[in-house]
Amino acid sequence: MASTYDKASLVMIPSGTKAGKIFSQKPVSGDGDFTFTRSSAATRVNADGFIEKETQNLLRQSNSFDTTWITSSASVTSGQSGYDGSSDAWLFNSSGGYIYQSGLGSVSGVHTISVYVKAGTAQGLRIRVDQSSDANYIIDLSDGSLISEGSISYKSTSVGGGWYRMELVFLANTITNIQFRVTDLTGATSSGTAYIQDAQLEQGLVARDYIETTTTAVEGGITDNVPRLDYTDSSCPALLLEPQRTNLLVNSEYFASWNLSGGSLTANATTSPEGVQNAYLYTEDTSTNYHRFNVGAAATNSNKVYSVYAKLADGAVNKWFTIDNGPTAWFDLENGVIGNTQGSVVIDIKPVGNGWYRCIYHNPASTTGGIYIGIAASNGGGGNHTGSGLPAFYAYGAQCEDNVTYATSYIPTYGSSVTRIKDRALTSSSITLATKNFTIFIDSRKMNLSSAGSLDISYKTGGGNVFMYGNCIGWSGASGNEYYCGGTLLGDCKWAFVADYDAGNIKIFLNGSLVKTDTSINLSRFGLGQVELNYLNAMSQYKEVITIPTAISNEEAIDLTTL
Repeated sequence: MASTYDKASLVMIPSGTKAGKIFSQKPVSGDGDFTFTRSSAATRVNADGFIEKETQNLLRQSNSFDTTWITSSASVTSGQSGYDGSSDAWLFNSSGGYIYQSGLGSVSGVHTISVYVKAGTAQGLRIRVDQSSDANYIIDLSDGSLISEGSISYKSTSVGGGWYRMELVFLANTITNIQFRVTDLTGATSSGTAYIQDAQLEQGLVARDYIETTTTAVEGGITDNVPRLDYTDSSCPALLLEPQRTNLLVNSEYFASWNLSGGSLTANATTSPEGVQNAYLYTEDTSTNYHRFNVGAAATNSNKVYSVYAKLADGAVNKWFTIDNGPTAWFDLENGVIGNTQGSVVIDIKPVGNGWYRCIYHNPASTTGGIYIGIAASNGGGGNHTGSGLPAFYAYGAQCEDNVTYATSYIPTYGSSVTRIKDRALTSSSITLATKNFTIFIDSRKMNLSSAGSLDISYKTGGGNVFMYGNCIGWSGASGNEYYCGGTLLGDCKWAFVADYDAGNIKIFLNGSLVKTDTSINLSRFGLGQVELNYLNAMSQYKEVITIPTAISNEEAIDLTTL
């Protein structure tokens, strides 16, 4: 007997994607590929276990300094030996002048400007952001050490051969231009030469891998319409689909913009769950006070969900991390367990690697939108205590989602709230996968519970849409143009929807068992035209989708769906 897979007309295992596309493994013609839409950026957990974002370079002609860049009392010469072994560096020769780029448009919020530099005859080099509140960073080109700065943070990293990558983190506010100047050791503009290469301007608190640009800005990573092959809780990728959500906290990583009490904050203090050095350190002072920081949010409904990534600092004496939105919740950052809660708050703590945890706080009550995060001396004890004067915790990636009951994937913000649009995957409208008798198999993982379940699969027919809801532990019958089944099963699920026109029934198999047979069906709705992967009030991962142009037997369905 041929195997069930031999009969399949479409096998989608999400191991290959591009913008707007998820590739099937069968048919090899590509007829079974899924189109994908999400008209916004998003994040995922990549194969290395790190949060991966959209990246960008907002500069134009990022390594063509004789184009949209303007020189004043200076010149540039291409074809110089670069930090990367290429001949792509430029000799910057200044007679007390500078090179700059203007016309950056409506850039605002936390940004990082970076450039690779090497000494010529000049002693120093300055990055200057010319705006209503200027930002500056000047280094000694002989060793990369600081001469002076005025910014959120700064860093100079040796990359070998006398080259350094300079990074200046600043708060953008009506940028006039971005300049490079050679200086003396006092920081004053001077004459002389230096080598420059690969400039980049991007959102966030750290410089990421360089992206070359020409006439326009360039974005990379998980941009609009790029499917998310997510590795959360798995060594194999699964397609992550989520509903639309907004992060109402306008600075999700720039905690220095929050209100501070009982301690101090240090930017870019350690490696975050993103895998780069952009997490903040909170250090307690020795006052008897609330040791925390807070910010407001435009959340007005009940059922607010807050989340933040936190890690216990080395040498910390208080392990109890707190989140407060009226009631307080406690999280043990030493052992990765939840502590006490006040009121009707529901909390969770999820390990994400390297000592980091995502702490999740759900308050179903009607309260204001503000959030406090901090440290307490004991589980359930008041946040007001005498501080240790020691480092307490690291923090990264705070989020507030309004009028919901669970947290979704991280949505970074850099000065304003950000909305991630829903994900949707659909087979081509022209494909005919089957006619009357067919089977749809799904290997999925439901990551959050909700009263409505999740919309895992639908197929289009001449009579309307036919839907399958949830993970099909309970059958809810037929309604109008829909067949649906509901349930609240959490975790890994394998299930099959077997439509047998000849026998006049529909069967649902879940995790190796037949859970429902329905004979009270409208046969005019049979006929598989498209398969759609979607969501309803839940995060779902899809590991495998198979369509088969026959109604497979009970034995085959049980074998196929057994975990």
